[in-house]
Amino acid sequence: MSVLTLTDTEFKILEALRLFRYLTAEQLLRLKVTAHASHLYPVLRDMAKGKRPWVGKIDHGAMPGVGRIPTAHYLTEHGAKVIAGALVLDLQEVSYPKGVVLVRHGFMHRLHTIDCEIAVRLWAAQHGHNVDYMASYFDVSGANRSKTKAPRRALTKIDLANGTGIIPDGVFRLSDSNGAPRLFVLEMYNQHRTKRMSDKLAEYRYAIGEQAIERQFDYPHSPRILAVFEDDKALELTVCNLSQRPDFGADFYPFFFFKTLPELMADFREGWRRVGTENLCRLF
Repeated sequence: MSVLTLTDTEFKILEALRLFRYLTAEQLLRLKVTAHASHLYPVLRDMAKGKRPWVGKIDHGAMPGVGRIPTAHYLTEHGAKVIAGALVLDLQEVSYPKGVVLVRHGFMHRLHTIDCEIAVRLWAAQHGHNVDYMASYFDVSGANRSKTKAPRRALTKIDLANGTGIIPDGVFRLSDSNGAPRLFVLEMYNQHRTKRMSDKLAEYRYAIGEQAIERQFDYPHSPRILAVFEDDKALELTVCNLSQRPDFGADFYPFFFFKTLPELMADFREGWRRVGTENLCRLF
């Protein structure tokens, strides 16, 4: 039997794709899979070659008003088998996209949601926190056409008493060095549709009133709901809109925290904005 040898960079790329599912070259560099882009690009190119590539690529080209969308990379089935073997895992324990079809519209939202996840994981690693659980809206369980599996369901979905539900962009739990857990719900916004943004956040008042988030994720305290925006303008308009809504009273303000994506990537814990105050606050 032949023995497969992975370089350190190859292993780190496969492991990062196992964890984050889709990553651009810039995101891989941020995760320090290698120190220099001049080394990363040839390795990625080699990993995507041949009849049984380890890495697949998604290239959506350019979009009007957005510019060129970065190429995203993901594990192929063969790549999943390689990293499963390296980590001594069953293949079923390694998530990888199957039948990859991603619509160009909304793809930047997916990449920005992953940017948030990267920021949280890097901060946690640097500050002695453990990531107990992390799921994104594109992580699912079950299957719609299976007779043996439960129906397809987003792992972040929060069930409400009226039979409907909310699907956050992300849900994660961190524990500090003393073992104290904290649950977070994430919404990432890529557009300037202020009413749409505030409507989605206002829906959380039902989940808060029913303690649905705590119940769904088996957490004994109130969660922190994080709203992240591409820029200040969208953030400020949304906060203003929420402060003027009669269905979103001051009792809900303490649950919500607001930041831009660049601010989140710079510091996860400090400098969050709130509804009803100009003062910045610490997340915990």
